[in-house]
Amino acid sequence: NLDSSQEPADTPLRLRGLPMLHDARRPWHKRIIDGVPFALLGITLPQMAAIANPDAYTHFHGIEETLVAAISDIKAEGIHHIILLSHLGLEQDKRLAARFPEFSLIIGGHTHSQLGDLAPLGLESDGSYPLMVNDVAILHAAHSALCLGVCELEFDARGRVRRSQGQLEWLPWQPWPFDSVPPAGLHFCKPAPELEAHLAKRYRPELETMTQRIVTRLAGPLHHQRLPDANLPAGSQVAPLVAHAMLTGAREQVGQVDFALHNAGGVRCALEPGPLSEADIAGRLLPFAIPLTLYRVHGHELAEALEGAIDNATNNGVTGNGSGSFPYTAGVRFSYQADKPKGARITRLEWEASPGQWQPVEADAIYRGVSSAYTASGKEGYTALARTLTQHNQELGITLADAFIRWARYLPELSVMPPLLVYQGPGAMS
Repeated sequence: NLDSSQEPADTPLRLRGLPMLHDARRPWHKRIIDGVPFALLGITLPQMAAIANPDAYTHFHGIEETLVAAISDIKAEGIHHIILLSHLGLEQDKRLAARFPEFSLIIGGHTHSQLGDLAPLGLESDGSYPLMVNDVAILHAAHSALCLGVCELEFDARGRVRRSQGQLEWLPWQPWPFDSVPPAGLHFCKPAPELEAHLAKRYRPELETMTQRIVTRLAGPLHHQRLPDANLPAGSQVAPLVAHAMLTGAREQVGQVDFALHNAGGVRCALEPGPLSEADIAGRLLPFAIPLTLYRVHGHELAEALEGAIDNATNNGVTGNGSGSFPYTAGVRFSYQADKPKGARITRLEWEASPGQWQPVEADAIYRGVSSAYTASGKEGYTALARTLTQHNQELGITLADAFIRWARYLPELSVMPPLLVYQGPGAMS
């Protein structure tokens, strides 16, 4: 459903016309496997412009309209075996399997879902492997090349999966360190010599140096989850720390900055007790080398951005594109009530005018905020930030990881900060 037809001929790094790009003109590829024709069909989120950075000439069509047209073309060529390569997430894949029984198989991603019997590894599972819905097989294999989905499928002449056997094989690259027999589902990889040599020469020396640079320590674990729930009613314990680091870093550079606002998806892991190194921060916690951006925003636009981000994260009256948009702050605190009418769900919004002194955010007053360049551009429900005084935006010369390292280095220990949000919604406690 990617459409590059409006791309100008002089566009650098063009997409249009690439021989191996199967875009909206013909979003599928015919492949003969053991004499049987298969159609490989691709689909991704139509809201890609909200979560990625396509140029102005790259558009994304709706899911259903794209699939209806493509399936019609595929069937017209007499092909019964249709494999959908999906970047929509597991729940969307289930809906597509129910809606389009023509699919033989859906291979999906986006939600990092794990399927199969993972109990021997102590892991949670989102269903069987493959997951059968409406006689359509669905395969997902977690994320980040942690594992490989291995499945043997038998199809009948109509393209239906009649037999399947497989599992996720987790791919540790170090030998099993215990005397016991390793559990099923682990596949120990032998490092490729050429890649090992490249890593050893180019990357490992610097990584080892960063590993030795201890920034701070943790006495106990700090949990990271994107959305608040009954166990963590204020949500992530890590994301607010990142927001405070962003605010401190921005103030060091430019002076007056009123608040920091960061999306939950920009924080990638929880933190375990013990030392925290530069490598942990730049490689695991904040791996996206995105610069911080300073901007000016009216009070009512800040409220709209917070509400839009939470609506997007929780699908509250909108078709969201993931829970990663949920906002965490420093310098402002707020309450969100899901059952209020749209536009009135932020029921309290205050800013810290001086340490410990909180004042209501005035709708028409102008405040200075700092976010990642990604969030400041209005992605994933933060649309109001892109409509505000954008001519005053200023990109700072530090990344998220830079700001966190500089801030945390002066703290002997990281600990949970007082909560700055009250979330009242499905599955959460106020």
